Amino acid sequence: MTSAVNQIMKTKIKFILYAIIAIFAIFIIVKLFLIENAKNAKYLSVGEIAPNYAFQLSNGTITSIYNYRGKTTLLWFVVTWCSSCAEGNSVLANNIAFFEKHNIKIIELEQYDDLGQNGMPISKFVSIYGNNNTYVQTGIASYNMTIAYNTPPNFQLDIYYLINPSGKILYIGEGLAEGISTLENIITKNKL
Repeated sequence: MTSAVNQIMKTKIKFILYAIIAIFAIFIIVKLFLIENAKNAKYLSVGEIAPNYAFQLSNGTITSIYNYRGKTTLLWFVVTWCSSCAEGNSVLANNIAFFEKHNIKIIELEQYDDLGQNGMPISKFVSIYGNNNTYVQTGIASYNMTIAYNTPPNFQLDIYYLINPSGKILYIGEGLAEGISTLENIITKNKL
């Protein structure tokens, strides 16, 4: 009887050890895969043509970045549960005359699935924090667009791109509330 119990105990210990080794191996493989994908991720840079992706405006219209060629565009990606994004809407609303004067088209897009968190609809978010601003077009970015403009694994909650009429990226910033004066200086300096 004792040898049978010993055999069962040895089998249980082997099973536990194999399970631990398997879990550890899976962890290592996943970790290496994520690191390799992060190394291969391409971050956008100033001077590049803004990648063309379709997105849905809050009114249901499907459009794409190429449809904004010929206009200087501020393309702003937010999540609707982000306090700096809310503050950015207030600051933008207070400076909207500058953007209207320079004929800058503003598109504020909720990142795909609000980056996995629960937030309010983008149109409601802009209405509340943007003082009912109607100059800003709102919409929702597709998964691929979110990945292209906000490269993982270090997603930014509040990232924006100033794109010239020919589609080139002139400036990339994070945190519109803090960066609005720099953005306005770049627009003025480039005579946009």
